[in-house]
Order: sequence, then structure tokens, then C-alpha cells
Amino acid sequence: MDYSPGLRGVIAGETSISTVGAEGKALSYRGVDAVDLTRSNNYQDTASLIVDDTLDGTNFTKYFNYHYNKICENEFYYNLFLSVREELHPMDVVRTVISSSGELKDVSSIEQTARMVALSSFVVAHYVNNDSEKIQGGLQIEEYLVSSALLPGQENTQILEALDDVLILYAEHGFNASTFACRVSASTRSDLTSSISAGIGTLKGELHGGANEEAIKLINSFSTVEEAIIGIKNKLFNKEKIMGFGHGVYKIKDPRSQVVKSWVEKLSIDENEINKFEIAKTIDATMKEEKDLFPNVDFYGGLLLDLLGFKSELFTPIFVVGRIAGWSAHYFEQRGQDVLIRPAAKYIGK
Repeated sequence: MDYSPGLRGVIAGETSISTVGAEGKALSYRGVDAVDLTRSNNYQDTASLIVDDTLDGTNFTKYFNYHYNKICENEFYYNLFLSVREELHPMDVVRTVISSSGELKDVSSIEQTARMVALSSFVVAHYVNNDSEKIQGGLQIEEYLVSSALLPGQENTQILEALDDVLILYAEHGFNASTFACRVSASTRSDLTSSISAGIGTLKGELHGGANEEAIKLINSFSTVEEAIIGIKNKLFNKEKIMGFGHGVYKIKDPRSQVVKSWVEKLSIDENEINKFEIAKTIDATMKEEKDLFPNVDFYGGLLLDLLGFKSELFTPIFVVGRIAGWSAHYFEQRGQDVLIRPAAKYIGK
């Protein structure tokens, strides 16, 4: 039996949910191009497509509204949030709140998914604005329902649309590390809550979801374009890893990157924002010139979330909100296949 470190290139299962890296540059959900979805659909539609193979987000919208309001009215979740927020990273807070929610029985897959998205959105919303009344009243723009929940009180539809596109692009990505963790949990016939918790714990690592936090730290470490050129070349000379570039599956480009980059360009208005964008483009160009590497979604994605006003420690929790659709779909697919994932190990000891 051949050994592949990190299971690179190993086919570990079958899926009808998404294709990642087709022709080295494409991403589709249930056969629909993910970038096209950002142009013509919203996150509710996308989550419905990924989980239920339908572009009608009506049921997701209904269930999200119901569960989000129910969660906001439940003092248990708010008190739990307050009790752990000072001690834990926001990713740990999201995982704690979700793991405390237990399992919903005898409800549809889309309702279970919508509830998980609502729970994670509740946590992010309270980090953004810990005003319970404002948070509960923050669902006023139904077209961008989840974005409205994450940015309570925000009425600028352009900002909500940009965030909605981020959620769409984060929604699903094949057998990545966190999704595979979900599928391993599901393969034991565990419940959705446990599987999503496993996904959150895996996504937390900087080589996966945490890369967007590292990307904005890198961009913010330079004050000028000239500093960025010198700094990146020095890092490369010292063989330091530059987060946000290259990809394990895409070989030509990450199709999601251009969408978020376009939003950064469109929303950068003041001098400081424009300067950050110029620094980011300079880093991008230098990496292309020196290493022939392209930016993945995390590089400009981190800059976009920063531009939308989120603190960097919330970038990966926002990733969670979007990716729950994909995790849930893979959970239900794995449960349907009912095959225990149990790979062999290559023994190298005495």
C-alpha cells in the first residue's frame, strides 16, 4: 500500500457536493460555479444548494430566522457567551456555544444546518455589538439575511453584499481538513453538533482557516509599498512561510480570490484603505515574481474582512458561519454512505 504524507492525492471517499480545483482553477457546488453564485444568488440560496440541491433559499431563510430569534431570546446562550468570552479565543467560544446546543431530532437537514449557522452568527454578532436589542433587530435586510445578523444594524447593502459573497465562497471546499474531520466524526454515526465541533477545532489552525488572520497581520506590518517589497524579499530569503499564497489543490489560481480582491478595490475609499490595498497588491506581485505563487482566498479575504470592520480574531469565526453549510452537507452525505473511516498507519517505530 502506497504512503502519501497528509493523504495528499489519496481518494478518501465519494461526494456529489462539490468539485474543487477542476482544470487547476475552478470551484463548483452541485455543478454550479461558485463565482457565478456570488453574482446571482445569496448565501441562503447557496446553503440550500449545498445541503438540499436546490437554489431556493426559502426554507433556510425561515429556519434561520426562527432559530436565530429563539437563540437571542434564550438567556442560557448569552450567559454562556459572557462567561467564556474573556478567557477564550472567539473560535473556542463558537465551538463552546455550538457544542452546548445538543442535537435536534426529527427535523430536516436544512433546518439543522440553519440552526448551526444561527448559533455561530449569534456569537459573532455579540462580538461586533453586544447590544442584545440591536442584535435581535439586525435581520432587516432579508436578501442578505446572515450578513445582517453578523453586522447588526448595518444598512449599507453594498457592505452586506460583500460579506454575503465571502460567506458564499467559504461555504464549501471538498475534502479539506475541517470537512474531513466532520466526515470522520459522522462516519462513527455521531450527531451533527459533534461533527461541526470537530470541524471548528480543525479550522482553527493557521494552516487552514487561521491563514486569513495571518494575512492581515502581514499586510499591516508594512507602512509603504517600498517596505513591503523589501520585507517580503527578506522573508523569502530567510525561508519564512508567507501565509495566504499557493494552494494544495488549485494549481493555476484560486477562483475565489478575484471576487474578494474586487470588493477590496471597490470599498477602499480613504487614504489608509487605499494604501493597504496597494501594499497587498505589491505583496501579491512580489510573490508572483519571486515564487510564481498566486494568492488564495485568505489573502485578500482577510483584507476585506478588515475593511468591513471586523477584528482579526473574528475572521475565522466568520469562516465557520459560511462553512457550516459545507460541513453539514458532508455530514449528511457521510451518514448516508454509512462507512466508518478508519485508515491504516505506516509503523516506523522499534
